[in-house]
Amino acid sequence: MISIETRTDWSRKMILLLMALFTLSTLYAEEPGQSDSILPHRMLLVASEGLYVMERDGSCSWSFNVPPMNGIGAGVFDDLVYDGRALSDGHFLFATHRYLREIDQQGKTVWEYRVKGASKVKSFVLRPEGSLAVLNSGEQAILELERGTGRLLKKIPLPANGSDHTRYNLLRLTPANTYLVALRAENRFVEIDRQGDIQNSYSVPSLPVEAQRLLDGSTLCSGQFGIMRFDPAGKMTWSLNAKDVKDDFPMLLPCGFVPLDKGGILVVNSDWHVKVPGSNRVPLFIVDEAKHIEWTLDVKTFEPWKKSEIDPHSMLKEHRCMVVQILPELKQTENKD
Repeated sequence: MISIETRTDWSRKMILLLMALFTLSTLYAEEPGQSDSILPHRMLLVASEGLYVMERDGSCSWSFNVPPMNGIGAGVFDDLVYDGRALSDGHFLFATHRYLREIDQQGKTVWEYRVKGASKVKSFVLRPEGSLAVLNSGEQAILELERGTGRLLKKIPLPANGSDHTRYNLLRLTPANTYLVALRAENRFVEIDRQGDIQNSYSVPSLPVEAQRLLDGSTLCSGQFGIMRFDPAGKMTWSLNAKDVKDDFPMLLPCGFVPLDKGGILVVNSDWHVKVPGSNRVPLFIVDEAKHIEWTLDVKTFEPWKKSEIDPHSMLKEHRCMVVQILPELKQTENKD
């Protein structure tokens, strides 16, 4: 028979054990909001109709939308958004067919640079000293502008084939202070210096969208062909196409992308002119060097908050995502609302 004293000691030990287990579970619990995360990072999503700050749980904490197309053809719609970025001061920059605009968190225009006639902007980059560079299809040039005024600081000629709509896609800056530009009608990317000299040219099979210079000196390119990487000598060393991921999801039009610090690439899988219902079910994904899909975003995440549009020809909903930017994580004391 167990004595009363022994039973008491046993109860005390059990209580102490449970308290210890509770303490350990608290110490090693995931950070608030991480256990039910849908996204691997906070992100700024740039789509044709606006900008959205996406939180880790898949919600949208901030958004800005341009006027809807309402059946206007995409090629002539002034407000069609191609590029955008969140700034460290809380403002946002975005580029459309006809303008580059800076807005505050209330959506109020701080300043803008606007082209005339049929000319198009589409894309921009922030320069290290605080100025900006934009494309101008009419002038067939890269224009460096003063932020806040749009005053022209420097013009870099960049002649290219095609019309105002098909001449260029996205513009990016390299660590060497040169520019990478997608020449849409020519199916190639070029690297051009600030004197207007072409330093490199990277031919691709079909519509080019974005190129970025990586830390190892290679150049990563996206477009209708998928993703291709070129070494510093211009040799293609890696690629990803629709066949590589066909068992996971349909890869439609890789647009913007982010090389991740821990390896892998976060890619925007745009759905412009989608023809098959349901084929645009994955708008974002992460792929590694071995072409393994590490993460995908279910398009249903957009349903509560994204203002996607119906294509007037196919009558299918298109989400028209363009680029994405990884944002700093919220502090635990910070409220996203």
